[in-house]
Amino acid sequence: MSFTLKYYDKFLFFAVFASVIFSYFTQYFFDLTPCRICLYQRYLWNTLLLVCFFNLKKTFKYKNLNIIIILLILFSITVLSFYHSGVEMNLFGNIFSCATNNNTEASTIEELDQIIRNTKNNDCAFAKFYIFHLTLANLSFLLSIFLFGFSLKFYKRNIF
Repeated sequence: MSFTLKYYDKFLFFAVFASVIFSYFTQYFFDLTPCRICLYQRYLWNTLLLVCFFNLKKTFKYKNLNIIIILLILFSITVLSFYHSGVEMNLFGNIFSCATNNNTEASTIEELDQIIRNTKNNDCAFAKFYIFHLTLANLSFLLSIFLFGFSLKFYKRNIF
């Protein structure tokens, strides 16, 4: 194991940890309800965090398999976040159903108004939060493609 690879494993773990913490922070402190694609991305980021944790262990004997799993998860996150960004920009049609069915019926205009005002937006096509004119899906794509590229660079000696 090279000197730089040891530090890259730590960097990857902390970058993924920061991403997961940021997603929960935006959900609970900014009251942003994640859409279905966001939840799929979050499941992948959480899985990647767990795999990166095992990758930090020196006694883990399946290091090459773990590296391949890391690369596959990062590639999956990259593809899914690219798709999510495309849905937000109306480049792709959404194949996931993001609408919620809460079985509410309104008998008057006032009831319908209250239902509309109290319903949170969970549609994947509408971005709810921007940082420097980038949505959270755009940021996830940029981070995942950055980590995927650097992971290929640092792990190429171990798997190829």
